[in-house]
Amino acid sequence: MDKLMALLMRESNQAPLHQLTKMGGKPLAPSNTQWVSCSVCGGWMQFIGQIDLEETAIKEVSERKQLLLIFMCTNNPGGCDEWDADLGGNAAILVSKTNQTSLEAPCDKEEFLLEETLLTLDECDDSAYTYCQILNQPQNQVCGKIGGEPVWIQADETPICTCGARMTFIFQLQYSAEIQFGDAGSGYGFVCLVCQQRAKFLWQCC
Repeated sequence: MDKLMALLMRESNQAPLHQLTKMGGKPLAPSNTQWVSCSVCGGWMQFIGQIDLEETAIKEVSERKQLLLIFMCTNNPGGCDEWDADLGGNAAILVSKTNQTSLEAPCDKEEFLLEETLLTLDECDDSAYTYCQILNQPQNQVCGKIGGEPVWIQADETPICTCGARMTFIFQLQYSAEIQFGDAGSGYGFVCLVCQQRAKFLWQCC
């Protein structure tokens, strides 16, 4: 039987006030959270979006009161190995949902923030064929998916946590005018179920 996934749908109307899953805008995190910098060029990273683990249909993480925040270096596109989960050109961090505040972008530069897009989750059966068919529909509002299995453009690149465990897939994001993963690529986010402290992000392109 196919696993369940939830399509990430762009919400045209105002989302519920409690909803925390979104793309762009300001990240939500405890006030002592530091903005992420690229370990390759040293510049500040752009905030891509956040996933509320409690809103996912993934039973292994849905009880964790955490947000998964995604960042990517856009200072020197293609020069900081943003496509690799371990080379420092992107970042995924887990933060508590308690004592949250909107983090201010460093230096007040608008390029570190994308226009905020609120998302809703539309549950459906997971298969690579179904997902690709939905993406190919005209004027679709799908920007990715949560749960199920990743639809890899190239080979399976599921990352290994620093604790040695194979990480668990959480979400896939699609290339858009706002979020560019190489040439019509996809971004992939993972968390570790063993140490429960680390997350990773990577992207593939055609």
